[in-house]
Amino acid sequence: MCIRLDHWPIQRTRVERPELDGKPIVLCETRRGTRRVAACSAESEALGIVVGMPFAEATALAGATEFRLETYDPSGDREALESLAVWCARFSPLVGLDDSPAPDSLLLDVTGLAHLFGGEAALAAAVVHDFARRGLAAGVAVADTPGAAWAVAHFGQNTDQENAKAACDFAATSAALRPLPVEALRLSDDVVELLHSLGIYRIGQLESLPREDLTARFGPQLLERWDEATGRRAEPIRAQPQPPELRAEWSLEHPTTRRRTIELVVEQLIGEVARMLVREGRGAVRLDCRLDCHSSQTVNLSVGLFQPTAAPRHLFELVRMQLERAWLSEPVSAVSVEAALTAPFERRQEELFADGRSWRRPRQLAGLVDRLAGRLGRASVLRARLVRDAQPELAYQYEPLVQGWPGGNTRRGLGGRALGGRALGGRGLGGRGRAKRAPGTLGPGGPLRGTPATLPPRPLRLLARPFRLAAVSIMPDGPPLQFQLEGRPERIAHTWGPERIETGWWRGRPVRRDYYRIQTTTGRRYWLFRDLAAGGWFLHGTFE
Repeated sequence: MCIRLDHWPIQRTRVERPELDGKPIVLCETRRGTRRVAACSAESEALGIVVGMPFAEATALAGATEFRLETYDPSGDREALESLAVWCARFSPLVGLDDSPAPDSLLLDVTGLAHLFGGEAALAAAVVHDFARRGLAAGVAVADTPGAAWAVAHFGQNTDQENAKAACDFAATSAALRPLPVEALRLSDDVVELLHSLGIYRIGQLESLPREDLTARFGPQLLERWDEATGRRAEPIRAQPQPPELRAEWSLEHPTTRRRTIELVVEQLIGEVARMLVREGRGAVRLDCRLDCHSSQTVNLSVGLFQPTAAPRHLFELVRMQLERAWLSEPVSAVSVEAALTAPFERRQEELFADGRSWRRPRQLAGLVDRLAGRLGRASVLRARLVRDAQPELAYQYEPLVQGWPGGNTRRGLGGRALGGRALGGRGLGGRGRAKRAPGTLGPGGPLRGTPATLPPRPLRLLARPFRLAAVSIMPDGPPLQFQLEGRPERIAHTWGPERIETGWWRGRPVRRDYYRIQTTTGRRYWLFRDLAAGGWFLHGTFE
């Protein structure tokens, strides 16, 4: 069986960033000093954008249509596909990736397994359905060989979701391959170009050529791929290694509702899972505990962790906090514990003498975060992460501190909380990649004399939202000389800037601002900007 994922880099982007669903997406990479389109969505293709096109040409074709530009990440695409191959173990114990440089398909050995799903057509339909539940559109083909399944999945006419059954009805592999183009044999571009120059476009045309002459004329690849597709030559599937099952179970001979008995069973199971984790050199990031009740009802407990750990006592304390709030309406007959999400954990030698800074130690911090998440919920323990954005109030995202949160998508900040950071002008606030210095920069010897060349680094505290200033007196095309804040006048003694910030046109309402770092005669330091589009001066932050 072959599972084809059309536009896999685009599908992966949409799954990881649901807010981009339905929007035109273009993934770009730099090749030989030129920025080119590496992948594009169907909405972008409708605008005339194709893979390999220079980005400047794609922008011209898009015109006023807004599209999202993202960075092409082939290694990330491959890792995501490998994780998907591990998930596909529910359909086959042998799952691998196709051997192309940028794979977009999974190969499954379903020999002798189809009857477990009600036949090949039912198996194909189940694969399509389960992929759709994950937000992925997949095409499925079943054939006698991996090469034939790949060929039909990519170039056949009956591999869409509605006709998955038809892809399984081929009576003979050779007959199914004859009408397909020679590209379906996974040949290199040079071999395909040579075949086309000789008028050979279909696989069936190869049958009229002498086999002994094919290798001399086209190299060994043509015959090898053709024989692998037709079954004359064996093609093994390079299986993706499955992670070890880190799971322990306990069946109670006499179901019970006693909390102490259940806690003892859970504690022993967690100890077994912790020993498995130590052998693998990994730590649990999410631990799932399942209590099976007498009438087939289940109680599921899930614990997420700030850092990977294999400490059984710490894991048990977190599960016990969940168990204290669980309602057991019926006796429990079975208990299972599984490390659902793991990661390599770091081994660090403890210090011999305490230095009085135990609050800084990652282990104590991780324990505090885990307990807070256990009491308040994982969605309530967040942190602000800096991101690259030219607009400061959009230069961070909220993300959960505890990993393994099922709904753990980051939430984009809209300037609702204060952010600590370095003084602007360095790489603070996510390294505002599109900020640039505007012409006419003020400096030493300018209109405001005695201004230092640089501002000493100080933490910047952003306001919730930019505050519009009133009664501002300014120099022509320059910084303000004084302004009023909360009814008191503030006269400026020193200024640094301007630093111009501009956002892209694809945001709909481009932002153009000139930022100034100023110091008043009273020693206070502020971060001001002038809105070049709408006009007016705003206070955006203060330096501590």
